[in-house]
Amino acid sequence: MSIYGYLHLEKSIKYPFVQVDIESDFLSEAYFTELSEQYDQIRSDYRKWYIFDTSKAIASHAILTGMMDDLVENRELLKGHKQFDLFFETFDQHVKQLPSITKEIHYFRNELNRYGEAPERLEDMVELAACGKWQLFSARYHRYEVDKYDAGYNVKFISSNGRFEVVYHAETGLMVTDSVNMGTYNYAPGSIIPWKYYQHHQYDKVPWKKWGNTKQVSYEDITQRQTRHGSIEQKDSSAALEMLIENKMQESETCDQ
Repeated sequence: MSIYGYLHLEKSIKYPFVQVDIESDFLSEAYFTELSEQYDQIRSDYRKWYIFDTSKAIASHAILTGMMDDLVENRELLKGHKQFDLFFETFDQHVKQLPSITKEIHYFRNELNRYGEAPERLEDMVELAACGKWQLFSARYHRYEVDKYDAGYNVKFISSNGRFEVVYHAETGLMVTDSVNMGTYNYAPGSIIPWKYYQHHQYDKVPWKKWGNTKQVSYEDITQRQTRHGSIEQKDSSAALEMLIENKMQESETCDQ
């Protein structure tokens, strides 16, 4: 594997390309060991060249670039792999070494979010939520008006680990995937703990406000649309869904351990 990376720490600073060679098979134990070793080596190489130590960010950006390339080349291999969690833990850890998210890494959230394996239909998600595998969450920022449906019915779920998101339309029961209201991956899941809240703001919210969810629709275009949050349809559908999940929780005897 070859890794090429550069990092903009400030608008006026462009860091050099970094090349790293990983010889081990993708997702093998040796693969992650080599990633760690290469990270340490890059830090050592670049720490001495700068007045301000930016070596952590340079090394992490290089590792992230390589991991992105590897995943794109081996999309199916990650599904159900025993190192599934370790891949995401490693990736997120390196994201948090950056002072800010690059556009490339921001949009890569959409690639990562596919691995949440959220069901296509809301009725199946209700079963998972009743078993504690997903949690109904505020969809306040996923209810902007679009032409094809009433966004007041949009509801959002987050996986139990806080990484994966999915939005459904409560009236049709189908997943919402458009660039305006889609669910996205969280590099730093939200929390009431101050430092975790700050990380979520820094690595997930701020990039969204800069670049939107996809290249097709900007944040400015999204937020200029009328929101359906707070509408009667939103309040009624959300309340009905909360009650449905609560009833399922009381009735469910089929949850997998």
